[in-house]
Amino acid sequence: MKGYIKGQTIILTEPLPENFFEGEEVEVTINIIPKHKYPFPTFKLGIKDEYLKREKIYEQNQDIF
Repeated sequence: MKGYIKGQTIILTEPLPENFFEGEEVEVTINIIPKHKYPFPTFKLGIKDEYLKREKIYEQNQDIF
């Protein structure tokens, strides 16, 4: 079965088979699925810390022309 982790909970993406009932003891094996590599070069996008400052965003002395 497949699922994903959210916090400390495993969310299943498929319904449980009909032969499983509430309260039954099961064994769970967790495997990490590797992320697919893209067939083209990629890079991380970021933002400079200086542009997160309110003073920089609302600077009064901006040259428009």
